[in-house]
Amino acid sequence: MTSFPARFRSPHCTPVLLFVNTCGSFLVLVSLSTHVGSVTGSGLLAGAVLSAPWLPALLLAGPLNRLLGRHAPQRLVRLAEAASLALTAAAFAAPQRTLLAVAAVLLLVRGYFEAVTRSATAVVLRDTVPPQRLHRANTVAEIGKLTGLSVGAALAGPAGAVLSLRGLLAVNAAMLVLSTLLAWALPASSKRASAQGRDDAGAQAGTRPRVDDPLLRRLFARFLLVSFWQGFHTVAVTVVPVQVLGGGTRLVGVFVAVSSVALFAGSLAALPAQRHLARVPSAAWAVLPMPPLLAAVLVGRTVATLVLYALFLVLFEMAYVHYNNRVLATASDAELPSVVTFRATLLPAGVAVSVLVMGALCDLVGPLSTAFVVAVVTALVTAATGTTRQAQKARGRRPTRAAGVDEHGVRP
Repeated sequence: MTSFPARFRSPHCTPVLLFVNTCGSFLVLVSLSTHVGSVTGSGLLAGAVLSAPWLPALLLAGPLNRLLGRHAPQRLVRLAEAASLALTAAAFAAPQRTLLAVAAVLLLVRGYFEAVTRSATAVVLRDTVPPQRLHRANTVAEIGKLTGLSVGAALAGPAGAVLSLRGLLAVNAAMLVLSTLLAWALPASSKRASAQGRDDAGAQAGTRPRVDDPLLRRLFARFLLVSFWQGFHTVAVTVVPVQVLGGGTRLVGVFVAVSSVALFAGSLAALPAQRHLARVPSAAWAVLPMPPLLAAVLVGRTVATLVLYALFLVLFEMAYVHYNNRVLATASDAELPSVVTFRATLLPAGVAVSVLVMGALCDLVGPLSTAFVVAVVTALVTAATGTTRQAQKARGRRPTRAAGVDEHGVRP
């Protein structure tokens, strides 16, 4: 396959590529999880199917870091999407008696290629988008990914009712054809500094990724804090409507629907928020979601709790976008492969651990006390990481790449 002419290649293809990639992936993933849950009657097995694609990236963080450090990112995206397409086509041709097992293995193996795609597209944006536009480009890419996830999950029910598993794989393969074409439309880096930074990272890459910049470590600690909130939300979306509001499965469904809309609204709100509230200290994004969260579980009334919890999720998603953008903009070219590797591995690991801890706490002490634990941990992590402004002064450096761009990626 030959590359598109240079005039047709653009980093603006990234959000569409991520939308198509995640939409097709979650269409099959949620359908397969639902099928396994209905056949076995086990929620644990259904949840294991949903979380399986994250496992390869967690186990293979070192190879992922070396790939990102030694190879052109746009080439990695092309190879990852082409490999996913080839595997899906092979699974589509599997005999009917083995199709379910083959599809489960397919999703597990493809999880690694999807981690490569998500990580390498972040490097493409860093290399090809002007610094003053990078925050917006990363935010739009996050919106594309989140929209694909939501649409794929929403379509899984209707599609699973009319299509067999083989039919779902065929739809996914068709979407992978499109994402592979979009991968070929990504531009190559024209920045020699970025290429040299990746060469340095590749030369230094050992068995595991590493970040040495103290400022970047502080920012990433707060980024991990967001994964801690995600773990709480995964548990609370069922526990709050049942234990706090005394509702049943219908109220849980309403809570899930409102939560999905709120998260999507938060990603959209992040665009104007970054433009108009760029001077808000980084620490503020960590503490802003806590008051509406605590108020939601304290008030204990259906409408008020739904509204306050939705506000928490809007601020939650805005904080995620903020820290995601700050971490990607602050990383040096040499550290960028390690940063995107950590993002693809530590964040889902943090969510998984948080789900277990938050679930146990909700069972032992209830959702109200668990929400206070979330608030206390947030305050402690925020205080322990200090302020990024102080860290910047102590280091005597700016966390972004380009001169004339302030610490929030905004030109004065």
